Amino acid sequence: MMNRLPPVRIARAAFSVRAAVQKAASRMVPADVGLLELASGFIATQAIYAATRLGLPDALAGGPRAPDDVAARLGLDADATHRLLRACTTWGVFREEPDGRFTLTPLAERLRSDVPGSMRDVVLMLGDPTYQRVWGELAESVRTGTPGVERAVGRTMWDHLDHDPEFDAVFNAAMARLSAQDWPAVDAVYDFSRFCRIVDVGGGHGGLLALMLTAAPSAEGVLLDRAPMADGARRLLGEAGVLDRCRIESGSYFDAVPDDGDLYVLRRVLHDYDDDRAAAVLSTVRRHMRERATLLIVEGVVPPGNTPHFAKALDLDMLVFVGGRERTEEQWRTLLADTGFRTLRVIPTVSPVSLVEAVPGRLP
Repeated sequence: MMNRLPPVRIARAAFSVRAAVQKAASRMVPADVGLLELASGFIATQAIYAATRLGLPDALAGGPRAPDDVAARLGLDADATHRLLRACTTWGVFREEPDGRFTLTPLAERLRSDVPGSMRDVVLMLGDPTYQRVWGELAESVRTGTPGVERAVGRTMWDHLDHDPEFDAVFNAAMARLSAQDWPAVDAVYDFSRFCRIVDVGGGHGGLLALMLTAAPSAEGVLLDRAPMADGARRLLGEAGVLDRCRIESGSYFDAVPDDGDLYVLRRVLHDYDDDRAAAVLSTVRRHMRERATLLIVEGVVPPGNTPHFAKALDLDMLVFVGGRERTEEQWRTLLADTGFRTLRVIPTVSPVSLVEAVPGRLP
């Protein structure tokens, strides 16, 4: 059963309290110690990735087990397995019992491969050697203002996905999970049932479109993405029971989008691009939209000042991988106005994404 989401204002108040507590705690730690802990954050990423990839959460699903037992079941070194389990307790992943056995925590439960809402695919992407190699180019990306992915792997991000099926599978599985993770927060604040034809622009394998069509049982859907995504989309949409209400189109949203929608959705598409390329996508959508259609952008909105927000970190991810960016509310409004849209509202959610709703306005 899905947990009931708190109202946005309560969730944001809770986030503010958490941030205040974290800041107060950091002031009580000597600066050099605090910096050491921050700069060592990669150890947590790699330890949790290793535990997930090796299957430790699944091995502990039946209850507490001794490290030797876990190692024997998975064909691992017993001493090293104990050390990895012990390290992960530092971050609340696994817990050591008084008798020396280890058990799952709520965080570790979400790393199992067989539970609803598992974050396993996301962790496997974040810790993947390719992903980490690209992040190693951050300093050079800041120096030059260019993505680091070509320096790290010799290709653009999209070309690399086409040439590396293993990483492509990891990446797409993670994207599907993150789309599903955002969905309850999006569904809680937006009514999709009022639309007749929903066009998911750059919708990948159709995970979000399937969710939107489930929420709008009378609507039809159109999925637009690269041709290699089509087979996976048919499979996913079929499994969701909505394929009979869908049309799948292959193509580039820089060239054209379907012209028969009344809702056009761009979920985490525009942050892949700098302003010029994002404007090119929006201009294409604007040319093909009916005058009474609606545009819904599902993206992070960077808050002002020192307010903590995941979008501020994700902004660097966009820089090193694709040369894109996260945007403030003012930047979203300006980008939309410059491409012929009128922003109606920006709707916050309890997740890291907000909804930017716009309609056709005066063409530039």
